[in-house]
Amino acid sequence: MPSARFEKTKTADLLALLRYASRRRANPFAVTEALVEVLRRQVSPPELGAAVLTFDATLAAEARDALDGVTEPSARFLQATVPADVDGPRVELAWQAAAGALSRLLRLTQKPKKDERLVLERLAVDEVYVEGAQVALSTAAPDEVEATRWFFPLLTLEGSEASVDALLPHVDAALTARGDRLEVFRPLVWLLKKTPANALLEARLKAALAAQKV
Repeated sequence: MPSARFEKTKTADLLALLRYASRRRANPFAVTEALVEVLRRQVSPPELGAAVLTFDATLAAEARDALDGVTEPSARFLQATVPADVDGPRVELAWQAAAGALSRLLRLTQKPKKDERLVLERLAVDEVYVEGAQVALSTAAPDEVEATRWFFPLLTLEGSEASVDALLPHVDAALTARGDRLEVFRPLVWLLKKTPANALLEARLKAALAAQKV
């Protein structure tokens, strides 16, 4: 059972606490309770990443353990990118790298700009972050639209069969629902890398979006 300590605390204040803990020694138990509460509120990945980007080794180790049982997409990403078998300074570095990746994710609402695409392309060549995004989406419910917005761009730029497998349930749900659910994908189709695995996905999405636009 999560602690009730932070239930009435504003999300902005919790993020401020995590940023403070990143810079100074703080009670790791209180910090990890705040982290879990933030994750349950489904804050944006960049907000979360920026708040914990410089966790020290003690906080990083406690925070990794606190992720167990938290099912939100950002928590799943961190679970996959901060291995359970690292310790000491390595867990600090792993956590900082994962938080840095979260802080660079983009929620696209229109065709990505050149610099936005470059940011995502740098992440898409790192198999650790790609696997984290695959886990985040493959374990998220297909109707979790925000998870799609954050992790879909990274996976479409990578374009492997494993990435497409993680994406398909979310695409299928959008194709069935149409309307606003499908419109989420309009700016994302510009990121689909030309790979065999992406080809059918791209064709289905573009056809559906073109039909909806008419």
